Amino acid sequence: MKLDEFLRLNAPDDLAALTSAIAAASLGVWESVPFKSGLLSETNPSGETQKAIDVFSNDLFVDALTSTGLVAEVASEEMEEPVVSKGSVSVAMDPLDGSSNVETNNPLGSIFGFYTRKLPASGRALAGALYVTYGTMVTLTFSFGKGVHRFVAVRDGSAMSFQLLGVNLKIPEKPEVYGFGGARADWIPPVSAFWHSLEPRGLRNRYCGTFVGDYNQVLARGGIFSYPALTKKPRGKLRVLYECAPMAYINEQAGGYASDGSGNILDIEPAGLAETAPLYIGSAGLVRELEGSISSKQRAP
Repeated sequence: MKLDEFLRLNAPDDLAALTSAIAAASLGVWESVPFKSGLLSETNPSGETQKAIDVFSNDLFVDALTSTGLVAEVASEEMEEPVVSKGSVSVAMDPLDGSSNVETNNPLGSIFGFYTRKLPASGRALAGALYVTYGTMVTLTFSFGKGVHRFVAVRDGSAMSFQLLGVNLKIPEKPEVYGFGGARADWIPPVSAFWHSLEPRGLRNRYCGTFVGDYNQVLARGGIFSYPALTKKPRGKLRVLYECAPMAYINEQAGGYASDGSGNILDIEPAGLAETAPLYIGSAGLVRELEGSISSKQRAP
C-alpha cells in the first residue's frame, strides 16, 4: 500500500497532508546530504555550529509545511522564533537529528510533532508525531494516536514513493538493547548503576549518536535509550518540544514509556521553545525501574 492511500484511510485530513509534505521533502534532504555538508559560520539558538545541511533541511521542511496552508506555526531547533502562518496545526521539528554524523555516514533523522495548541505546549497537546530515518533505507515512522506505522521509500518508475513496511509496530516484550548518551563520568549515580546492571541481564550496548537511529533499535528489539541527566547538565540535552515529546508519543503508542526521571515526558509543560529534559525512553518496565531509582535518590535527604 502506498503512503497516500494509507493516510486517506487512516489519518485526519490535515495530518495526512502534512505527512505527505514531509515525506516529499525528506527525499530532498536525503538526496542533498552529500552536497550540503560544509560548516557555516552561524550558530543555532542553542549555540551549536550549524551545518549547511541543517539550514537546507530546515528551510525545505518549513517551505513544505507552510505551503499546505494548514500550519499555524512551525517551530524548529534551528530557528530563534517560529514561522507563523494561517492554519490550525502547530508543528515543532528537529529538521536534521544527528547532523554531526554526516561525515561518518551514520544514520540521520528528522523529528516532527503535530500540536493542537500554540507552542510551547506539553506532549498532551500532540495530535500526532513522525520521524524520518535516513540510513540504509529512508523510512517514515509515525502515529496519529492509533498505533505506530512505518513506510519505506522505494523506486517507483522514474520517481520515488513510500510503500507500507509495517503497521501497528510494538516494542518486543523481552528487551535486548540499550544506548546511553553523554560522558559516563558525568552521569548521575542512579543512571550509572542502572547502566552497569544491563549487560549482566543479557542486554547489548547499541549507540550510534543519532536519536532516531538509536530509538529504532529499541523499537525493533526492545530496551532503553537515554540522554540522561548529567552532573554538569541536570536538565539533559534533548529538547522537549522538538525531540522528547514527539518520540515519547510514538513510543507510548508502541507500548513503551518515556520519563524525565520523575514522571512522564508527555506531562512536561515547557516554559520555552528550547527547554531541555533528561530522557529515558523504551520498554516500559526498564524505564519505570530507572525512573524509580532516580526518584528515590532525589527524595533522599
